[in-house]
Amino acid sequence: MAFRGRSSPPRAGGCLKLSALKRFAISILTMFLATPLFAQFAPAPGTGPGLNETVEAIDNARIATRILYITAHPDDESGAVLTYLARGLHADVALLSLTRGEGGQNVLGPEQAPQLGLIRTQELLAATRGYGVKLFFTSAKDFGFSKTPGETEKIWGDQVLADMVRVIRTFRPNIVINNFGGVHSGHGHHQAAGLWTPQAVKLAADPWYGRSANATATMESQDDSSTELQTPWGGPDHPVQILDVDRSGSSATNPASLQLPLDDVSPLWGKTWREIGLDAFANHRTQGISGVLGSPFLHRPIALVSESGEKLDPAIFAQPLHTLGGDSSPNGCNNDATFCPVLKQAEDELKQARRDALELRWQQSSAEIASAAKRIASLVSQDRLAKDHHPQTDEERTRYADIRAALQRSNHALALAAGLEVVAESDRSEVVAGENFTVDAHSRCRNEAGCELGKLLILLHPESEVASAAGPANTQEFMVTIHAPLPHETTWEQQQPEPPALATAIQEITVSGHKFAEQQQVTHIAATSTRIDRVPVRMVPAYTLALEPDQTIELLAKPKKPFDVLTRVHSYATKPSKIEVGLTAPQGWTVSSPVTLQFSGAGDQYVKLTVTPPAKLSAGTYPLTAFAQRGDEKFSTSLAPLPSMPTLLWSQPAQCRVFAFDATVPDDLRVGYISAESEPIPQALERLGIQVEMLDAAALAFSNLARFDAIVVGVRGYELRTELSGANQRLLDYVSNGGTLVVQYQRDFAWDKFQYAPYPAKISPEKPNSPLPRITDEASPVKFLKQDDPLLNKPNKITPQDFNGWIQERGLYFWSQFDAKYTPLLSMNDPGEPDLNGGLVYAHYGKGTYVYTGLAFFRQLPEGVPGAYRLFLNLLSVSREAGRNPAQSLKASASGNSK
Repeated sequence: MAFRGRSSPPRAGGCLKLSALKRFAISILTMFLATPLFAQFAPAPGTGPGLNETVEAIDNARIATRILYITAHPDDESGAVLTYLARGLHADVALLSLTRGEGGQNVLGPEQAPQLGLIRTQELLAATRGYGVKLFFTSAKDFGFSKTPGETEKIWGDQVLADMVRVIRTFRPNIVINNFGGVHSGHGHHQAAGLWTPQAVKLAADPWYGRSANATATMESQDDSSTELQTPWGGPDHPVQILDVDRSGSSATNPASLQLPLDDVSPLWGKTWREIGLDAFANHRTQGISGVLGSPFLHRPIALVSESGEKLDPAIFAQPLHTLGGDSSPNGCNNDATFCPVLKQAEDELKQARRDALELRWQQSSAEIASAAKRIASLVSQDRLAKDHHPQTDEERTRYADIRAALQRSNHALALAAGLEVVAESDRSEVVAGENFTVDAHSRCRNEAGCELGKLLILLHPESEVASAAGPANTQEFMVTIHAPLPHETTWEQQQPEPPALATAIQEITVSGHKFAEQQQVTHIAATSTRIDRVPVRMVPAYTLALEPDQTIELLAKPKKPFDVLTRVHSYATKPSKIEVGLTAPQGWTVSSPVTLQFSGAGDQYVKLTVTPPAKLSAGTYPLTAFAQRGDEKFSTSLAPLPSMPTLLWSQPAQCRVFAFDATVPDDLRVGYISAESEPIPQALERLGIQVEMLDAAALAFSNLARFDAIVVGVRGYELRTELSGANQRLLDYVSNGGTLVVQYQRDFAWDKFQYAPYPAKISPEKPNSPLPRITDEASPVKFLKQDDPLLNKPNKITPQDFNGWIQERGLYFWSQFDAKYTPLLSMNDPGEPDLNGGLVYAHYGKGTYVYTGLAFFRQLPEGVPGAYRLFLNLLSVSREAGRNPAQSLKASASGNSK
């Protein structure tokens, strides 16, 4: 799956894009402009409407510094640093994560690749709310671990660099923090991010970058709403200082560095900046962060170091508001200053507003903030503050953007001080094009603030209409209809953490003569018997289809038989309609006739469709696509909640994929599976007709393991299944008595300090500080060390062709040191590196066989890679091939007992 998706069609039915992720997902978590609401995560300190948040907002309005922090993945950031800069120094801070982390692991559930990227986006968004910072992304694909920056740069390409420039030119930072500056080892993504950050800063200052018609990577500003996009940022006129993050503690005496007081206690929150940051950082739950919050790495002193080597002045992190106009001096304002005196007065009024807020004098505090906001607004005429104004010169564009940003911060502080609340609730969360939905909206303010509430409007997609009427108890009721699918997202919208709001309430308000507008996304309260969520309104297809099974396997040597595809058809449409439901299949396949369904409104109905493969079937992947036909409209989308984060709906084509390949599967094969990461291998094995039993703690401790031909330990099992170490001797006894134990990759820190295997074996290389053994090139040539070994020949003959078509990587966490009693079967290497032979290793132990494999079967089997299936079958069949058959023994025992 490509992660760019700009060539995709408009978002019919609400298939939203997170670059390409958003093409397949509908998110119901959104960051609001006024009071944030949370469907999945508890509100973090600093995100509500209380006194502390109000004081922070006033402080934020007094500071002009903007800081951009650049990293490669979600969870790379230092939450402590971001929190201190944003909530301690009150700078305007943004985090740019080049990827969405879809290439990582998931300790919560089965989601991988794009689904995981969507979840990790939401985790990072929740974390940034706690840090108090904005969030941006690029189109960079997280393609898994990369060993070199060269490989990463080649795969990411010029577009990612252009995306970085777009963020810099739009956010206009005074400081850029390069999280991986000076890093020349480890993950290639990290190294590339460190190398590209100064390049992006340099290109952002180049007036010609992105404007050439023949440029490889253009800024494509014609589809962007950001007026700042084409304006260069940086250079002599707007210098940008690049700082690296130093966690070594060695730069305390370096004049080019600044040690950050991360363990100082916040005067508002009573916790240190590091503690507040770690509270927010804990949102990275798919990465198991909660288990490492006590790690010394997260508690090290941190310094920021100037890449230029110049002495670092602490004052640059919190420049006061009056410096914004460029006509200030170290002691105040220049004699001929125009902007500085006005901003200085606004700054003083904000200081007094802070004092009054702390004394709960809301009338005075609101009036002082309103006066400051009026002064800021006076620097640009009202027509220039209008949305349709387009400044002509770079200087004018920059100053215009700065003043607008300062005004927005003051308006936000004023809304909090005035106690403004805007609530807009829809009667449903999913809406269909052409159908009405109702929005009830109301606003309120503190009595002391003297607010004058003006018009309350609903901002919608252009292809929409809205009618309003007075509702009960000062509530305004809007009848809304969206007639067309959502438009294609702009490049800039794709770099946001979430898609644009489908509907937004806008409340005009006047406080002490200052008029402004506050926005709030339209939401819906979704309640079940176990939870209640406040979620945004999203557009969905009129009909969606869910298929069972969504994958199946046809073995080429077996006779082809008809099979059923059970289809759940869900109607989001509220109007009665008759539809036809059927399947489209490749040429030569036969399917049962479409079924007619009559819907009276929203709800579910079920259909059973029968499919027969052709008698002669070639190897390949065959899609069976379900459809619901209503007149000339055809719907073929599946929409379902993600297991690890059910407040996210995952959208994909309504298909059952049929994987056809040649493989031999022993009859009545029984497998016990010890899953830790909910990897999808058990379901893949069941599609082959293998009997799979998931083993919980009680089964590991007490059940008869001898009934299994093989037992499989899932990835990271010894790290995540706490009872597994205690059951390990039972597993070894099972092997000694003739069973086969297949252990998939484990993490070095959870494996090396114990001896879970029957003979010594370690993942960490013998040479200290060497990289952990893994093969990131999924096309790496595979060498057979023992071509005639039974594990490579029975029941399936394994050849080099079986390693074609693998995805993302060959494997990870190979053994690097192991006893001579083990037999390595395969050798492979990444380009320019020595061979690794610890990816598939086995030993005879007693009467049975112990197998360790770091090969990435958990990625290959769900994608139907034939060679991965054949090789995994061989590993499961070792005891069977040696003559041990638990199924026959159990049958014989049952027969004897019946006599």
